[in-house]
Amino acid sequence: MYSCSLTNPNIRAIIYYTIERMCILRLIQIERRLITAIYHFNVKMVTRTSGGSCVASAAYIAGEKIKNERDGKIHDYRNKHEVVHKEILLPANAPPKYSNRAKLWNYAECAEKRKNSQTARSINAALPRELSREDQIDLVRQFCKQCFVSKGMCCDFAIHDKGDGNPHVHILLPTRRVGKNGFTKKERAWNDRKLLLEWRERWADWCNHKLYFVSDARVDHRSYKDQGIDRLPQIHLGVEVCAVERKGFKTDKGNKNRRIRRRNLEVEIQELEQQMRAIRSKHKQDTIDYIESNIGCKVSEAFTIHDEMPVLEQYEKYLQSHNIPSELIFYNEDKYELFVPKSEKEKAIGLLSQFRKQNFEKDKQGDMQQKSAPPKKPKPRL
Repeated sequence: MYSCSLTNPNIRAIIYYTIERMCILRLIQIERRLITAIYHFNVKMVTRTSGGSCVASAAYIAGEKIKNERDGKIHDYRNKHEVVHKEILLPANAPPKYSNRAKLWNYAECAEKRKNSQTARSINAALPRELSREDQIDLVRQFCKQCFVSKGMCCDFAIHDKGDGNPHVHILLPTRRVGKNGFTKKERAWNDRKLLLEWRERWADWCNHKLYFVSDARVDHRSYKDQGIDRLPQIHLGVEVCAVERKGFKTDKGNKNRRIRRRNLEVEIQELEQQMRAIRSKHKQDTIDYIESNIGCKVSEAFTIHDEMPVLEQYEKYLQSHNIPSELIFYNEDKYELFVPKSEKEKAIGLLSQFRKQNFEKDKQGDMQQKSAPPKKPKPRL
């Protein structure tokens, strides 16, 4: 009974009980929607054909006023108060003047001569709201150093947070390599789809690395289909729809996402309930197999004795000392059973009656000795 082997059902019962409690806790978390880490990592190009410029994008993400030296336009986003952190990271060989945001992006803009040029690469990624601000900043900084700066890219990032539970980061990257004299050739290899997939994976890795120390929530860069999970992906709402939803109005896209979330929650709850049923079934069968192997008969051919745990332990030792097979099984904190073959029932009952009688006489003698013992003399007061 006291074996630590995992084949012992008393040990396995504790394990199964713990797993079951974890499943129940997970169900509660799902119902309360506590597992909230969100993965979002979107990359798009800033192009002149769509009316964009890297100077305007830089002014927007940083919440600054910057003049585009190429066309003379002034981009003023100083009224954006959700910018909580902004930072420029440069390769070791970049000119020091590129640490100035206006100069960096004006040089990048002027380096492109064609009217349909792609002037920058823009990344928008969701930050885990479970992280502190310091951890969010360090997450972005380490990710950018590993994936961009180490490859020769200049990197400008800014963290936005309106306090609505949607912290995110904007990362702006030039399309050209940088040397000691400024921007050089356009790097076509940075357009490779494999590199994009690598960035997505690295972002998930860094998020999970930071989340590991503060939360059970995790993110995954793969789609539900690639993960083999029966879930429906939610649709992207966009800035305008999100603004309408925040004001308390329902939208078609918002309603669709709510239906998808409800369906996904129901599927996840069903899966966890199925896991719990499987755990209980496996535990029951393991217990039956163990009992039958130790008492030498089917469980249906055994009778059970119910009592408190210390009493049943004494019964088990006493019966086994008289070569009667028995096995004490732990189910939960309140339920214990001692299994004995029915073929040994009469003998076992007789032995247990004898055992109780002996214990009763010992207890009686102990009480009498305690009563006959002289009272202790009180210690004299000093």
